[in-house]
Amino acid sequence: MSVGIVMLVHTALGRAEQVARHWSAAGCPVVIHVDRHVPKATFDTFVKALSDVPDIRFCERYRCEWGTWGLVAGTQAASEMMLASFPKVRHVYLASGSCLPLRPVQELIDYLASRPRTDFIES
Repeated sequence: MSVGIVMLVHTALGRAEQVARHWSAAGCPVVIHVDRHVPKATFDTFVKALSDVPDIRFCERYRCEWGTWGLVAGTQAASEMMLASFPKVRHVYLASGSCLPLRPVQELIDYLASRPRTDFIES
């Protein structure tokens, strides 16, 4: 496994569940940050809905408003959990909870595997 997916989720948790399952079905571990604005009961239902997928984790939650530190904190918390939980991950891919990739996931995996030392943070 070379690509781990960090998902930032704010709304549309049903869609986010589909997206997480899509990434996981392609062999990518997923760590999800759910905005703390999401009510606990809704969050708990979301966690339960994905409990059958072994390579999905949920990190500490932060309040996220556009342009605020919470988005960074959520991303960092999820990325740290990804690297600690899945040591074979070489690249961490940041995605929203509502966007499916346009191209096959395997193509992304192959592309990144062929560039193991490339840092795409600025790309």
